[in-house]
Parts: sequence; C-alpha cells; structure tokens
Amino acid sequence: MSERLQSHEARPLGDGEPAHPDDLPRWPASTGLIGLLLALLATLFIGAVIAIVFQAAGVEHPDDSSSFEFTAIAGQSLAFVAVALALTAGVAPPRARQFGFRPFRASALGWALLAFVVYLVLAAIYVELAQPPKDDLPQQLGADKSTALAVITGIFVIGVAPPVEEFFFRGFLYQSLRNRIGIRGAAPASALMWAGVHFKPEFLVPLAILGVALALLFEKTDSLWPCILVHALNNALAFSVTL
Repeated sequence: MSERLQSHEARPLGDGEPAHPDDLPRWPASTGLIGLLLALLATLFIGAVIAIVFQAAGVEHPDDSSSFEFTAIAGQSLAFVAVALALTAGVAPPRARQFGFRPFRASALGWALLAFVVYLVLAAIYVELAQPPKDDLPQQLGADKSTALAVITGIFVIGVAPPVEEFFFRGFLYQSLRNRIGIRGAAPASALMWAGVHFKPEFLVPLAILGVALALLFEKTDSLWPCILVHALNNALAFSVTL
C-alpha cells in the first residue's frame, strides 16, 4: 500500500470514526482519465440523439430550445454518474462512502467557509484584471423568460449540478489521480479538467481555482458534503448575479 493510502487510512473520518478500508478507493489514475473520456463521448452521443428527437418532433433549431438544454443537461448528468459507477464496479462494488459521501465534523463548515472566501477573493482579483464576460447559462436555459423557467434553471444549477459534478470530479476523478500522483498533482490536474469540460475558456481560471479549493476541502474534511455545499453556494451566487 502506498504512503498516501497508509496516511489516509490512519486518519479518522469526519465524524471521528476509524476509516474502514473499503472507504479508501483503489481506483488507478487511468480509471479516472478513461472515465472522463467516456463520459464526454457519452455526453456527445446523448446530445446528438436528443437533437435528432427534437428535430423529428418539429423543432428546427434544438439548440435554441430551453427544453433541449434541460434535457441535454439531464442526459449529461446521467452519463457522468453511470460511467463512474460502471468503471469503479470493475474494481469492487461501488459504495457511496468510497466516493466521499461520509459524515463530517461541525468544523468542516468552517473549512468550507474559508475555502469559499479564499476562492471569492482570488476570483474577484481575476475578474478585475481580466474582465471576462458574464456567464450566460441562465439565459441559455430561458431563466430570463419566465418565472417557471427561472425556478427550473435554479434547480438544475444549484440542486443538480453540484452533487453530480462533485461526485464525478472530486469523488471519482480526483481520488483516482491522487492514488497515483498525490494531492499536489491531483488537485490542480482534476481542477483543470473540471474547468475545461465547461468549454468556456473565459472562465477557465476562476473555475480551476474553485476546483483546487474544492479538492483541498475534500481532503481536509474527508467528506464530499462540504464540497457540494460550497459548489451550490457558488452556483447560487453566480445565478443570482447573472439574473
């Protein structure tokens, strides 16, 4: 067993319980990288199928349809979760605790607040220097067209995206890379990959900063829940600002 796994196994979980060996994923780094590639390919395939269905239903430009955007996001979320579960099942039966869904101490909330504040400061500095455009995702989903679409968009952006993305990019990809290249390599590498799959170069830097903060928060608290909380808070803030 590597030194990394030995030190991690000796640490208690967030609730003070001794870490069970089954909670420590043994997925190789290649599993995470292959998973990312397969998830992206599956997303493209699902998007193409959904576009064909919408066109067959008489929608000439599916990309301009809020319904298409919501359906595509739902398909993408299912693809990422399914790929991670399928690949890890080849090593051992997947368990929620392996992906980081574990109890945490109350002190984890303090670390979550610190991570969020540090990210906001660094992101504000970047915005001041680079002056990137505002995120237009809520408008793409039609949140500015009606109250109903705004509510549905908020549910997707704040309630669906954070747990799905944290499950895949911190719980699965980051831990896979960490088993090979350690925390110092896995945190920025997984953060850059997470930022890159948003396909918005103007937001690459702030998303990468947030990704590193979330990986370190996960490492500090031994739980994915604080990461989901910070991710949801950031999305809620960005959503309210863009509206």
